[in-house]
Formats: sequence, structure tokens, C-alpha cells
Amino acid sequence: MAAAHGHSAPLAFWPAAHHAADHAAHHAAAETGRDATTEAGRDAATGTALDAAPELATAPAALVLPALGVPAGAYRRLAEALAQLGTPTGVAEWRGGGASPVRAARGVDWGYLDLLQHEVQGGIAALRTHLHGRPVVVIGHSLGGHLGLMARAPAVPGLAGVITVASGTPTLRFFSPRLRALLRVVLAAHRVSGPLLGYFPGHLVGFGGRQSRTLISEWALLARLGRFEIKGLNLLEPQSAAARGIPVHSLCLPHDTYAPHAATAHLLQLAGVGEDRIERFEGPGPLGHFDWLKEPQALATRMQAVMGAWGRVA
Repeated sequence: MAAAHGHSAPLAFWPAAHHAADHAAHHAAAETGRDATTEAGRDAATGTALDAAPELATAPAALVLPALGVPAGAYRRLAEALAQLGTPTGVAEWRGGGASPVRAARGVDWGYLDLLQHEVQGGIAALRTHLHGRPVVVIGHSLGGHLGLMARAPAVPGLAGVITVASGTPTLRFFSPRLRALLRVVLAAHRVSGPLLGYFPGHLVGFGGRQSRTLISEWALLARLGRFEIKGLNLLEPQSAAARGIPVHSLCLPHDTYAPHAATAHLLQLAGVGEDRIERFEGPGPLGHFDWLKEPQALATRMQAVMGAWGRVA
């Protein structure tokens, strides 16, 4: 896959706030595979970044993994909220969107495994380097939840836990008739566009943005058959006792039509995680699949509490 080799994804970063005194906002970013701050990372990280607290040096950092077609900048409010609560937070930028210089095209292709190896594992490694070895909790939204659980399966070094939010399998049987009809249109467009264009024109279809042919092919298998198999393997299934010991917490939103409870439970089942790990979040603010990002403070507070509980158990 042409885009998989030598790819270096920008990672926007918000250090944790550690005291109440006013600070001037500044820009900070870590980039996987490099030490230099990139323009893409600076653009994404504007706002309320403050220095990390030395006394919290062993507390986990967070790496946010976006939904399909959603740029890293859309998670600015979530990252700021987590940083103000004391968790230094990075947000990955998937290749093909946002500040990424890569765009899907014929011959420029990637799949889940490429995102796992570069954006996810590379992002965890970059955060740990930047924060002197802190463990990292992955917070995965929608497709980002798939990749967070994929990182758990081989027990990626430094991964301390996975929180999914509004994340489930896109398997058709879990959705309303209207949404099933929409997804069938998406699947039909994928079957035609792959051979014709060499990529998926989601920006024209109104779903997921411009995406690589392989990534959408793998996503489509999950949608049609409810199986998450790549090269004959279920990449969500834990590969060791160490992997099974990495905690998972799934936040299911009451107004989310794209990741209802049944779809979330199915995703966790494929990952060897019990349905009891699902929490139906009933907090304030909008709680749809995407609109929670407009006011994420309540969810950030809940995520912080989950990470804190994991730390106390450890």
C-alpha cells in the first residue's frame, strides 16, 4: 500500500493544566516519527494548552482516535476539557483527512492495519516519548474505537486502557430501516467506485469523506457480514493474558443512531469483552453520534473518572 511506507502522521497535543493561574495559550504538537513540531500540529492545537504537572507524571495520558472522516480539529474541545482535568491529551489525525498531506487515490491506499501501525502505535509511542514514558489510555470514537480495541489485542507497549465512545460495528442488522437503506447506498457506491476510481468518494456520497479503497473494503465486510477479519484473522481478539488484562470501558450515547447498544455490544463481543463494560451515558449536553463533540465536558469528566478508577485498581 503506497501510503503505508514512511508515513508520519501529525499528532496534536494538549499538556495538562496544573494550577489555576492564568497562562497565555500556546501551541504544542508531537509528530510520530519526528521531534520537530509541525505546522499541521500547531494549527490543530490552538487554545488552552498548559504545562504538565510533575506530580502527575505517572498518571496516564490520553490519545484520542477520531471517527471515520472526522479531522483531529473537531476534538479540540474534548482535548481541552481533558487537559484542564489533568490529563495530557493527543489527538491523532488519520491519513487522508484534516491536516494530513495524504489523500486517497488510485495507488495511494491503506487499511486498518496501516492506521494501527502508524497512527495508533506511532501516536502512543510519540506521546510516551514526549511525556517521559507515561502510560497511555486510548479514547476511540466510532472507527477510532475499532482501532483502540485493535491496539489492545496485541497489548501494544504503553497501552493502559481503552475507552470507546459512540462506537460499535456498522453491521446492518443493528440499525433502523432508514439507516440500513443509507448504508446499503454507501456499500453500493463502494463496490462501484473502488474499481472505477481506486478510492471511495465519501465526500460526494455524503458519508465518511474521501477514503482509501482498502479501508472501506474492510469496513464494508464488517457492515455486511458482521465479521472483522483482515487477512483471515480477527484483529480485535486479545492475543495474550496481558492483552485481556487491559481494561475497556464503552460509553454508549442515548441519541446515537449509528452506534446503538446492540452494535456496541457486538463490537465488544468480537474483542472478547463482556457487555457489562458498556455504560449508557445520560449526562448533560447533546448525545448523538457526532454532536456530543460540541459540548464534550461532561463526557470528558466521565472519561477522567474511568481513568482514575483504573489507576486506583492498578
